[in-house]
Order: sequence, then structure tokens, then C-alpha cells
Amino acid sequence: MKKKLLLGAILTCGLVLGIAACQFNQSAKFTMTKQMTNIVDNNGADPWVSYEKGRYYYTKTTGDSVTLWRSKQLETVFTGKQKTIFKIPDELESIWAPEIHYLDGRWVVYFAANKANETHRMYALTNPSKDPYKGNWQLTPIKGMDDKFAIDGTILTVKDKNYFIWSGWQGYENVAQNIYISPMISPTEVENKKIELSHPEYEWEMRQKPFINEGPQVTIKNDTIHLIYSASGSWDNDYCLGELTAKVEADLLNPASWSKAKAPILKSNAEVYGPGHHSIVSTKDGKQDWIIYHTARWDHSGWHRLVRMNQVKWQGNKIKLSSPTVDNELISRPSSQELSRFTLAATQAEKTKGLSVINDDYALNHQVITGFENPNDQLTFHFQAPKTAEYTVMAYVKMENYDDPENILEAKFSVKQEEKIAKIYPSQYYQPVQIKIKLNQGKQTIHFQSVIGVDTLSVDRIEIIENQGE
Repeated sequence: MKKKLLLGAILTCGLVLGIAACQFNQSAKFTMTKQMTNIVDNNGADPWVSYEKGRYYYTKTTGDSVTLWRSKQLETVFTGKQKTIFKIPDELESIWAPEIHYLDGRWVVYFAANKANETHRMYALTNPSKDPYKGNWQLTPIKGMDDKFAIDGTILTVKDKNYFIWSGWQGYENVAQNIYISPMISPTEVENKKIELSHPEYEWEMRQKPFINEGPQVTIKNDTIHLIYSASGSWDNDYCLGELTAKVEADLLNPASWSKAKAPILKSNAEVYGPGHHSIVSTKDGKQDWIIYHTARWDHSGWHRLVRMNQVKWQGNKIKLSSPTVDNELISRPSSQELSRFTLAATQAEKTKGLSVINDDYALNHQVITGFENPNDQLTFHFQAPKTAEYTVMAYVKMENYDDPENILEAKFSVKQEEKIAKIYPSQYYQPVQIKIKLNQGKQTIHFQSVIGVDTLSVDRIEIIENQGE
């Protein structure tokens, strides 16, 4: 009987999609995990995550549109329900750093864009619908601002009063970007005041020209406002996070009320480069804060970036950000997660003969499956789905030749007759290549392969998360 089962498994593996015979580990099973690594989106910059009305919302710079993702769980918002709510009109170019807020009974998305032959200015999209995925969005420039370069606008709310904070130029020349604040009259209008809170002055803020303070974001801890901003050039490894603080009782329009840290609070280490342009969001149980930020996809990758997240630690009112964690370093998952996460090393999967096992100390499992130069090369995973539901399936993949930003590949996930395609971006890290798919309760067979082959890929593991509402 055992011989018949083994022969049947070999024949099945050999016949799936016309692929050569597999090698497999008959006893390999997915295990549940309470940990994760910190790359959450393999292609993204200027990430914004907020929690509004029982859902997490995620957006990022996409260039010609504003796109939202949402989920009831922080861990799955990066592949959550997706909707493009705004496409750039002909008169505008280059949408940067959108972020969504709920203010004065309506949804507001702030972003920067420019008209032809002009510099970037701040705009708002407003929507009175209770659901931002419904209703109509109206575009308006932020009233009351001057005609100077302005980007990265965000909101600070203290004692029911809103302030608009942004990065911009003092004049018309691109010499330096400073951080400014102005009281708000409404979600789409500021008072005609432009008060500088910070300008580049320390060596770590001035390693590239023009000198830059940008990407301001605010979080309040007890009686202290933390205004965290990005410094130096976003196109290089020196990009980092600095901090201003003020007391909530202070006159926030008085620059003397703000204290500036003399050193960056988050910067590159030997393996992760250019952390910056972040947002901070609390878990829905209020027990933890998480920082979501982008980093370079490889050493000196310029504006080719991915998104990571790490837990924020506090020492009283002081923020404590550890150095960015790396590929083979596990972190605890966010608190108040109500979903199951499963993991299986790629070396435990069935593999076709064109694939091989190699050692890689940068991988979480220290051994990976490499190959995929032939589109028939395939990994096969068997997953016991606990119930019929939609799942996020993630293959943690690294490209051998990762320093060509145009070399974007595609991976194919197959479950029975259904195929899903996901992009693999050049990166020196094991990045999650992710799809969403409905799986029926019981044993499910998942195949992974490169669509066109040619380029060498390495796969560290597969992880599967049960989605619980979007």
C-alpha cells in the first residue's frame, strides 16, 4: 500500500502542469507562528497607515493615482481590499505621499502634486460618505498656502484644534526643505501663517544637496507631541528619521516650544539602508504602536524602495526605535491579531529536479531553494486549511541579480485550476511576494513557479495568513 501511495505521489508531481518529477518531504507540515519578519510590501514608498472606524487603511505613492487598501487587521492591510479612489487629471502630475484622515465628519486625503512647469503644491480630496470606498471625491487645492514648493502635508490635532504641518521651501529656489506649521480653518484651508519649526542644521541632515527635512508625522504620547520627520536625501542611504517634541499645553505656533533631537532616532545599519518617510499607528487594543516606513531595496538603490514595520517602544514619554531588523530576524506579530499565520520552509516543500538547496545565512531558515531559470521549475506546498476562507499566501523570494530596477519578474501561484500572478521586484532581501486566494477547508496544494524563468530566484519559505474581514 505504501509503495502505491508513493508511486501515486511521484506521478502526480510529475504530471502537474507538465513538470518534471519532484523531490518531496512527505511529512512536512505548516506550523502556526506568532512571529514574522518586518518587510510587509515589496514595492512601496511613503507608506501611510491609519486606523479609522474599525479598519486599518494603507496608502502609498503610486504616481498617477491615489489607491487605498484596507483590512480589519494591521498585518493584512498591505494586501487588503484595494480601491483606486482618484486618478490624476490631465492638469496635474506626480502624486506624492497621500494619506487618509477622517476630519469634521468627512474623509480627507492629502497629497502633493504639480502642474506642468510648476513645483509641487498640496491638495485635498474630500468625501462625505461614511465609507471611503463609496461616494464621490472632490479635489481642491489647500487654501491659504503660499505659492512655494510644498509636500508631505499631515494633520496634528490637539484639544480639538487642527494644525497643518508640511515640508516646503522658504523661497522659490531649491536650497533646503523645512518643516512648517499653520492653524487650520477647515480640512481644506489653513490660516495665512507659515511658521518654521525645523530646518536642516545638523551634519546628518545635510549629507546631500539640497538639504532636506520632509515627511513630518505626529504621534502623541501622554502629554508629549512627537513630530518625527525624514532628513537628508531620500535617494541615498543617509536618509533617516529625526524628531521634534513639544508639550500638548505649549503654544505650538511658537518655534521655541519645540525641542529638536541632535541625533537621528532611526538610521541605516550594515544591512538595511535609508529608513524614512514613515507613519505610526496603534493596534486596535491600544497596547502597541507600530512604525511603518520605507527603505532601499538594495544598497544605494535610490528611489526603488520597499516597506517595513516594527514595534515602537516607549520609555515614559520618550520614543525608542531600534535599528531596522533584517531578513533573518524575527519579531513578534502585532497585538490584538485575531487571525492565524502559518509557515513552512521552502526546503520542506516538493521541488522539481531543476531546483536545488543552498545555504544562505541571510535567509530566515539559513537554507533556501534556488533556481527557477526554467518556467517549469516548481515548488509544491501542501496546506491544511482550517476553514473555507480567503487567505493571503506569501512566498519570501530574493533575486540573484537585483540591481537592475527594470528587471521586474512575475511569480505564478496555482491552486487547482486557479492561477494568480504576483510581481517580484529587484531586491537584495527576501521579500514577500503576495496573493490573496480563497481556499476550501481541508488539504490544499499550492504550486509556485516563475512565469518566464531565465533569472535565478531563491525562495526561503511560504507563509499563509487567514484573512478576517476587509
